[in-house]
Amino acid sequence: MGTAAAMRLFSICREGVDALIRNVARWKAAVAGAAGAAAMQAAAYAFKAAHIPVIDFASEIGSIVYPNGGFMALSAGLLAHAAVGIAWAMFYAYFFWGRLRLARPLQGLVFAAIPAVLAIAIVHPQLQLMQLHSEVVKVGLTDFLDVAPLAVLTVLAIHAVYGLTMGAVYTHPVGYRVGRQPKYPHRRREIERTAERGRTNDNGFIFATGVECSYPTIDHGRWRRDELQSTRHYQNWQRDFEQCRQVGITHLRYGPPLHLTFPGPGKYNWGWIDEPMAELEAHGPEPIVDLFHFGVPDWLETVQNPELAPAMAEYAAAFAERYPWVRFYTPVNEMYVCSRMSALDGNWNEQEQDEGAFARAAVNLAATSRAICGAIVKARPDAILINSESSDFTQPCCPDPEIVRLADFENERRFLPLDLIFGHELSGVMKTHLRDHGIGDEELASFKGIDVPRRSVLGIDYYEWNERMIDSDGELRSLGELFGWYVIANQYYDRYRLPMMHTETNRMDGDAPRWLWRQWHNVQMLRRSGVPLIGFTWYSLTDQIDWNIALSKSLGLVFPVGLFDLNRDIRDVGLAYKQLIGMFADAPDFRECEHVAELMR
Repeated sequence: MGTAAAMRLFSICREGVDALIRNVARWKAAVAGAAGAAAMQAAAYAFKAAHIPVIDFASEIGSIVYPNGGFMALSAGLLAHAAVGIAWAMFYAYFFWGRLRLARPLQGLVFAAIPAVLAIAIVHPQLQLMQLHSEVVKVGLTDFLDVAPLAVLTVLAIHAVYGLTMGAVYTHPVGYRVGRQPKYPHRRREIERTAERGRTNDNGFIFATGVECSYPTIDHGRWRRDELQSTRHYQNWQRDFEQCRQVGITHLRYGPPLHLTFPGPGKYNWGWIDEPMAELEAHGPEPIVDLFHFGVPDWLETVQNPELAPAMAEYAAAFAERYPWVRFYTPVNEMYVCSRMSALDGNWNEQEQDEGAFARAAVNLAATSRAICGAIVKARPDAILINSESSDFTQPCCPDPEIVRLADFENERRFLPLDLIFGHELSGVMKTHLRDHGIGDEELASFKGIDVPRRSVLGIDYYEWNERMIDSDGELRSLGELFGWYVIANQYYDRYRLPMMHTETNRMDGDAPRWLWRQWHNVQMLRRSGVPLIGFTWYSLTDQIDWNIALSKSLGLVFPVGLFDLNRDIRDVGLAYKQLIGMFADAPDFRECEHVAELMR
């Protein structure tokens, strides 16, 4: 079936990118600047050796400090030259990096035109004046233009070498190479607690947030995106938990870094999370543990791996044994999104753009979710399983039969992983599509007749890009908030008839408080309509890194959607959520939520 594999789940646009703050790897920028300066100086020496006129800036600087020349002049000149190279690289990293759709060395090359022009027009004339060692100098316009044409060309050339080298060296300001590890989390320490654990009533409505914890790979498995590292949670986890308590958060979506805690079959490194988990157990908020959040351990490689489900069942059992007090889990976060971004849109993990790869990813993740649920329920029969998924809806732009068919197919595709884990009958169109792309009837039959754990919850996320339209060219376009969470969540409830939770939403800082209240009113309407709704979530606790481009590149863009910024200062939406929780948490219908009580009994 021609379903246009090029259609993308997220419209990864660059609108607004230039206005976002950058998360800069300063040590990488320093290395890139020093390397660029060294390459530039080597190019200058090469021109001099070939008797081609060139301005040797390092020598000119050194002769000003040490007029007699010699080793000290050379050393001073080279050090000053390296310092200038580092300063320009810092400027590049903060204000230029990632703004052009060019290869990284070419970005550096374009940037190098700025210091090249300044060097010719200002720096070189100034250095010449300084070398006169005179208190009074008469300067005319010709003094600033008195540079041989060939010397101008060589200055441009050596700056081009600087830009190409610096641009090639400064890459990936966030994340780390697969196979390496970030710095270990800071040890637990005594802190001044300014807030108590959120409401301790087990039957209360859930007011949640989450620590953004995605960890997919990009660059075809060579580079690990780790949002816990990029947002500095490993260093600030105690402060992050304290800020949850200050806002009044009752539950926290929290995912251990799977790739670090599960380094191999039967191997676990709980040191990454033992102390944060102990803090949550002692002081709250109650964690909703995300066991699988968009990435796989290095040794499992991709979501195409058929060993994913048994491996994750093993991990879930070990986790439940290690932390037996944990009751709330999200087995696999957003199975549909992970399948699509990994295997159809080509952004993460295996980075395929193939319908067959998508089908395999969706089936594997559904099997993984079922395996995790089985392992958890075996260890803790009263565990509450919040299956978080994206709330998608696709609208045809016109009555053209092909456009309508594509929209109908996308509206079936969104349900695929949930249909499999909840034993819902697949449509004939979806069955045919799966068969055509390598998923046999026997494998599909293994998902039928399953017993869905009694304490299963359908978690539905909502963002403005969840509603899309297929245009006349068969391409997906974002619609923004057209029908809203209330309408789309109802579609999911009508299909599965399970208790529900609003598990994610956010908006950039300026419009965030208004968006928060709009989503909350959607939640209230759905509760009043009789849907068993147990909670609401603003995601995430802090700003995120590069989620405006769906983590597809390592640019270091700060996405300002958190309750707190990355300095851990509260945003307006954090104050608004604190006010919302204060208004509703102790209201009778929320302090004693019958649907939560039913799950907890």
